[in-house]
Amino acid sequence: MSGFELSGFEELETLLQDMTLTEAEEKKAVKKSIDVIAKVVESNTPIGKTGSTKKQIKTKVSKDDFSVTGQIIMGAFYTGFEEFGTSQQKHHVGFFERSVNSSQNEALEILAKELLK
Repeated sequence: MSGFELSGFEELETLLQDMTLTEAEEKKAVKKSIDVIAKVVESNTPIGKTGSTKKQIKTKVSKDDFSVTGQIIMGAFYTGFEEFGTSQQKHHVGFFERSVNSSQNEALEILAKELLK
């Protein structure tokens, strides 16, 4: 009978074991990438009458069942009116979406760089 021999699986196993990330490393990578988006959102956020809209922007990174998620939280209750507009006001419509879309590629590059270290 003829046969064949495979080699190199020990190195592959070692490589795969070295690739594992801890939860802290995952959260740190997501935090760095979400901070890029948060800075752009903050710079594009309308000031409003009280001027507190920019001060109430927060970021949050949390571990769910199988994923690490990052959130940008707009703390002022009226930011939804700024983002989607009202019957009287429509001049800031879409500021949050535009901010996220303009910075998402940079955030993904940072995330990839941090995870592949």
